[in-house]
Amino acid sequence: MAEVNALEILMLFAITIFVGYVGSLIFNKTKISDVIWLILFGILIGPVLHLVDRALFVTISPFLAAVALLIILFDAGLNMDFYQLVRGAPRSMLVGILDVLFGMLVVGFIATWFFGFDLLLGLLLGAILGGTSSAVVVAIVSRLNISQNVKTLLNLESIFTDPLVIVVSIALINIIVANSSYSALQGILAAFSVGAVIGVMLGIVWLFILEKLKGKPFDYMLTLAALLLVYVLVESAAGSGAIASLFFGIVLGNGATISRMLKIRRRTGANPMLRSFHMEVSFFIRSFFFVFLGIIVLINPTYIVYGLAIAASLIIIRLASIQIGTHGMFMSRTDKNLARVMAPRGLAAAVLAQLPVSAGIKEAAIFSDIIFVVILATVMYTTIASRLAIRRSRRPAKPDTEKHYKEAEASIKKQKG
Repeated sequence: MAEVNALEILMLFAITIFVGYVGSLIFNKTKISDVIWLILFGILIGPVLHLVDRALFVTISPFLAAVALLIILFDAGLNMDFYQLVRGAPRSMLVGILDVLFGMLVVGFIATWFFGFDLLLGLLLGAILGGTSSAVVVAIVSRLNISQNVKTLLNLESIFTDPLVIVVSIALINIIVANSSYSALQGILAAFSVGAVIGVMLGIVWLFILEKLKGKPFDYMLTLAALLLVYVLVESAAGSGAIASLFFGIVLGNGATISRMLKIRRRTGANPMLRSFHMEVSFFIRSFFFVFLGIIVLINPTYIVYGLAIAASLIIIRLASIQIGTHGMFMSRTDKNLARVMAPRGLAAAVLAQLPVSAGIKEAAIFSDIIFVVILATVMYTTIASRLAIRRSRRPAKPDTEKHYKEAEASIKKQKG
């Protein structure tokens, strides 16, 4: 077990906050997401300078992953409109399923024909990398000036794919190790239904409790404790704690709407102070999450080409998923371009990279090296491409004077005739 140096950890927390804050200022000026600066800072103090012990962070990665997901997704739910959620859920699920399915097929093909992997092993690699990272997408999208419908679409899609890739990957691992008793469909349905139902039910219960706590101190700390209990309860019941955290936040963030639907006279929910305090906590957790991601990145030069080839294929797949999944949906050109470039992979892929080896699949030992390259490449691509998409949208359209002149001339002739 790696030794914990308290002063190093405290210093890391402090510098992370400064980097995150400066990164947010840079974002306001340039629209280049602070995600990229935080990850680069993590890479600098971890793999490059070895100022922190990577082994320690890898050891506690399940804990940090759980905390990051529940805080970030609760924040997303807290700021999500209930009616937009209802309208956007089908589209989001469709885009998410297409992303995972296309990722499995294309990455599986590349891994089989070019890297010499077994077909099932290639499909497993595709499943692990199939979904966009909710933590990265939510962090970037929340800072962009795009329509609320598109924000909801992208947030829900990334949130939906996190548990989806986990369940599908575990299903494929069980198939590879010949555990035929595992039902992938049953696992997927259980994860989503249990998470959503318990998240909504306990969210409604907590609305009543918040009403009783109105005007009393420490209501946020109790809400945070309740959120942790919801996550633990759902995960213990074989559900998705991430989905439960999202729905718990949606209920609290839409307290007035939920109260009206339940015909409750008193309209309650998350007060402005609770929202403000959670925003501060979410800022720190989100910032530290991306620094942590940079610290645990392990880049093997031998597999950089593999990782970049797969990252490029995932970026191309994203174009197809958005084109098919949003067919018939009204989106501005800027919104559609931003949706197309939202292809980051994150901590879910990093954590899943360890599962095949621990399950006894020795051929998957190189998964970590490939997956970390893909994570780094796709996150950087998304942050830079989203900046370029916004910059292009701000260019003033060149007036086509000749066209307008001909139209005016034709209109005058028509009036005279």
